[in-house]
Formats: sequence, C-alpha cells, structure tokens
Amino acid sequence: MAKITFSLEELLEILISNKLLPSEIIRPKVEGERIHFIIRTDLFILPYVPASLRFFSFNDNIAIFELTIVSKHLDRVMKRLESSFLRKIPAYMTFEYPKIFVDVENFLKEKNIRSVRVKDIFFKQGQFTIDTGKI
Repeated sequence: MAKITFSLEELLEILISNKLLPSEIIRPKVEGERIHFIIRTDLFILPYVPASLRFFSFNDNIAIFELTIVSKHLDRVMKRLESSFLRKIPAYMTFEYPKIFVDVENFLKEKNIRSVRVKDIFFKQGQFTIDTGKI
C-alpha cells in the first residue's frame, strides 16, 4: 500500500505532460482548490467557454468532479457541449452536469497501468492524495 500526494499544480502538470486532458481544454491553471480552463467548443456563436473543475469525492472506485461553467448563456452552452462532449467522452467517464464521474479502475486499464488498485482519493488543504493497494 502507498500514498501518493501531489499539490494540485503538480497534478495538473502530470495531466498536461502525459496528454491526459482533452484537446478541447486549453489554458488550464490552478486557483485555490479548482482547475480553471477554457473549453474550445467549435461553435460559431460561442467558440470558447470559461470553466473550472474541482474534486468532489471518491466512492466505489468512482472519482467525482464538479464542473462549473462561467457563462450567462449556460443552458444553451450546456446543451451544445453535452452533445459534442458526449460523442468524444472516453468509456471510463460519464457526464451528468455539473458532475463528471471517472471510473478509476477502467481509466487505469485503458492507460495500461497494471497491478495497482486505488483505495481512496481525497483532497485536503491543497493536497491531492491517492491511496493505493496491490491487486
């Protein structure tokens, strides 16, 4: 069993370095307990939408994140984003605005990470901790 602890900035750098963020996500940066970014929508009327993401919880091997869209046209944006986003979403993710659910076990399988089981994930005092165990 191991505990891996990252600051949110370090975690974001790992995601960027390993190309784990969708290409629609641009200019990510950490502010407090959130990762702020811009979503490239490919929509003529609203090509870019500011958003942020924060860790919500981990339960039954599912990591849950909360997505916040910063737009006065939220309803229209969400309908368009959901339709385009859902077509591109990986099999290990589900999206029910404002929540994004990540099946961690299936994510690890898809990324060819073996012999590791995530027991817990938590975010506390600016530190993102992953508690692992051997399969």
